[in-house]
Amino acid sequence: MTWSSAGGAALLLLGLVTRTVEGQQTGQTVILEWGIHATAVVADSARLGMVGGPRLAVRAAGGTRGALSIGVGVLDDSATARVEGAVEYQVAPRAAGRVGVYFGGGLAGVAGASRGGFLLVYVGVESSPGLRSGWAIEAGLGGGFRIRGAYHWRRFPRGWQAQR
Repeated sequence: MTWSSAGGAALLLLGLVTRTVEGQQTGQTVILEWGIHATAVVADSARLGMVGGPRLAVRAAGGTRGALSIGVGVLDDSATARVEGAVEYQVAPRAAGRVGVYFGGGLAGVAGASRGGFLLVYVGVESSPGLRSGWAIEAGLGGGFRIRGAYHWRRFPRGWQAQR
């Protein structure tokens, strides 16, 4: 991953946050999410990579979410870093006490052992997206077969109503 790829992902998130602040000023409902993740990628020739780190997301009440994940770790026996910027759609964003499904796509930039940029496409399940915290698991493609486990914390606006 070049610095321009990482910069592009950072600018994407900055744009989402700016739109979020503008949305708050016009009364739209916005949810902030943060968390930690571990992502495993099986790349060409069965090379295994594992990264972990923070995740930040901005979500509209309707279920669209912009997310940025940063991870450091290893690919085979070499150090690697991975930045992902994605847009996700949650099928049931107010679900409480049950699992919700989401779909995502975006870009990943990788530095270190395996450099390059990759398209992402994945599907995930998330526990109670309408409540303050929960786990998530996703699988898809992005520089190889990709699987991620995460834990998210959420900050909802006043008056938020989860659906049981």
